[in-house]
Amino acid sequence: MTQLSRRALLGAALATPALAQAWQPSRTVTLLIPFAAGGATDVMGRLAAGPMAQRLGQSVVVENMPGGSGAVAAARVARSPADGHMLIVGHVGVFAFNQHLFNRLAYDPINDFVPVGEIGTNPMVLLVSRQSGIQSIAQLRERARTGRITIGSSGVGTTLHMGGVMLQKAVGGQGDLIPYRGGGPAINDLHAGVLDVVVDQAITAIPAMDGGARALAVTGPRRLPRIPDVPTTTEAGLPALDLSVWNIIAAPRGTPANIVNTLAEALSHALDDATVRQRFATYSAIAPEGAARGPEAAAALVRRESQRWGEFIRGAGIEREG
Repeated sequence: MTQLSRRALLGAALATPALAQAWQPSRTVTLLIPFAAGGATDVMGRLAAGPMAQRLGQSVVVENMPGGSGAVAAARVARSPADGHMLIVGHVGVFAFNQHLFNRLAYDPINDFVPVGEIGTNPMVLLVSRQSGIQSIAQLRERARTGRITIGSSGVGTTLHMGGVMLQKAVGGQGDLIPYRGGGPAINDLHAGVLDVVVDQAITAIPAMDGGARALAVTGPRRLPRIPDVPTTTEAGLPALDLSVWNIIAAPRGTPANIVNTLAEALSHALDDATVRQRFATYSAIAPEGAARGPEAAAALVRRESQRWGEFIRGAGIEREG
């Protein structure tokens, strides 16, 4: 046998264990959603589940487990076996707000998880009630300076809550945060004129415009194709209102790299699916592209956003709970 042949056989022998390490789920994969069905995070998770299942060759089911501003579901996944079969779909609140808002958090968003990848980002829309008489950012600022405005909020750590706090600081005036059980009830009271303002995710805010709400601005770097006449917050003179809601899939700490990479590849496949892309366009959601996909980019996103929101929450004087 020639030296070249011996090297070829040795190379094949060394490659065999690596091939044997390729991972495929042995049972149903669960995407745990930390919020109720029908919300934006739930929609994003369900969009990804079908195409991921096709690529993984195994069922991917969505399970909703609301509670504790996402902490209940996050703690469950953090304690789950690190074998790729139990994952969380969490947004900016779960991974960047909560650790700065709660003293006793049953999970560590940085150290208890391995990010698989970002699903997508939902811009926010600044909505006002038509009954409020507010038709511009200038009028909103004036109302905030000379009187009080009512802003729809929800539980501590939710995007509706943080959007309301950020709006308060951005307009530099007074505003009452009125707590609701979720975005739906807040939007209903916006239509009724009980509330003046709600800052909500585009996926639910844009349909609210049909019920009588007026959009003054959208967050993010560009206007939204579905409402092209609505300026960005920067164009409207309110750049400090800078909140967009990203969603990532994450696995428990200690999940092997080959499992994480397989899941990341399945997620990337889902993001390239024609139906998913069409639905993203309908919802005004923005999918990550290129280097913004995958575990490393998602991990960097979590670290960066955690620092950013920690600074904001401290600067806003929001007291920790629990």
